[in-house]
Amino acid sequence: MTVIGHEVARSLFPNEDPLGKVIAQRGARYLVVGVLKEKGRGFGRNPERMVMIPITRFLSTNARYYSSLNLVVKAPSLEVMPAYQDQAIGLLRVVRGLKPEDPNNFEVTSNNAIQDMFDNIALMVGTGGLIISAIALITAGVGVMNIMLVSVTERTREIGIRKSIGARKTDVLKQFLLEAVFLSEVGGVFGIILGIICGNFIAWKMEVTMIFPWFWTGAAIISCSAIGIIFGMYPAHKAAGLQPVEALRFE
Repeated sequence: MTVIGHEVARSLFPNEDPLGKVIAQRGARYLVVGVLKEKGRGFGRNPERMVMIPITRFLSTNARYYSSLNLVVKAPSLEVMPAYQDQAIGLLRVVRGLKPEDPNNFEVTSNNAIQDMFDNIALMVGTGGLIISAIALITAGVGVMNIMLVSVTERTREIGIRKSIGARKTDVLKQFLLEAVFLSEVGGVFGIILGIICGNFIAWKMEVTMIFPWFWTGAAIISCSAIGIIFGMYPAHKAAGLQPVEALRFE
């Protein structure tokens, strides 16, 4: 008997019901008694191409092709998981004929170990992302500063007119500083919108629930504001320091 994946069933029996049909694998014949529900790919695996057979038949026909087996034990709750793990270890030691003083010649991995592994991977990815983000922010800040310096140069006469009619140095400084912050915020908002669109598309393709990261969205807005203030300070200070007479002479 065997249970086959949805893609296997579609490939072998495209126009008929696979239940009750016989398939062959490495010289052995199996009766199809079920078809797995279509699930799609996940974590590099494709369950649609899976063929499930009894483990006794697998060991008798495939022992020379595989040197190890993975056994999955599911506990009904997290509280009883240690007891289930101890029971599984005891049964495996009996099956392998180990003496009490012999060490385990098999490996036991729990969800906690897998979670720790994913946490380490997430930490490394997060650290790399933080470094890349920092470089990107510095590059963006330099771009904002260059744009504002060009703006100051092109609007030198405007600055001179404002100062000649009574604008104070702090007024000009605030104006260009706000423009730099606004420029940074516009880029941040467009980036957030693009991220939402891409995230929803990926979630839709993977058939998972979309989670909106409110914390990181707020952090992105604050970071963009900081970039605008830090890198816009020099162009704003340069604009505020222009002398009215010299600015009015600029062509």
